[in-house]
Amino acid sequence: MKASDTAVQWAKHWLYDWGGANVDLFLAIQRTLPDGWTWLPELLSALGSYWGAPAVVVLLLVWRRVQVAEAASLTVSLVQFVLGLALAITAAAVAKAVFALPRPFVVLGDAVYRAVSAPDSRYTMPSGHSVYVGVLAAALWPALGWSGRIGLLVFAAAMGWSRIVLGAHFPVDVFAGVVVGWAGVAAVGPLAQRVARNLKLSGASR
Repeated sequence: MKASDTAVQWAKHWLYDWGGANVDLFLAIQRTLPDGWTWLPELLSALGSYWGAPAVVVLLLVWRRVQVAEAASLTVSLVQFVLGLALAITAAAVAKAVFALPRPFVVLGDAVYRAVSAPDSRYTMPSGHSVYVGVLAAALWPALGWSGRIGLLVFAAAMGWSRIVLGAHFPVDVFAGVVVGWAGVAAVGPLAQRVARNLKLSGASR
């Protein structure tokens, strides 16, 4: 076996499989779903989908108009959300194509529960839902108080749980998705600050 192949196998085993813990944790989380409660993870997954991004943009625009004193910081959050989501979703799509890791139900077969609704892509890492929630959390974090931040963290954890119990992702996919989403917002931070300043100046000059 080539040294490069050995390195790839090592990385997969310890960085993705977590030495087998990724699958074990996945199966343990799947068992937390009570019988007849599939509606709950399906609802959480629907709420945590990036198709809800336009609604978030509208809510931020309304919030910005109502909270005039916080308009500047909310403008930054809005721009970070839009630019960060575009960057993070692109990065996630590239990562899925490069790593080409199969979905849990492909790897484990009938040993796992599989949701009736089909996933939006063949590959699993990172979780697109978690990318979106990571972007949402990072963009809104500075604009929220501690109660809002705790609520956001609870929602993110619940959404990640839903993707696992529905059989769409392994735990590491969820973790990687949040990291990619948060990193996307961090990467566009300086640009978002400049865009927000320009929007403020253009608005003041009218």
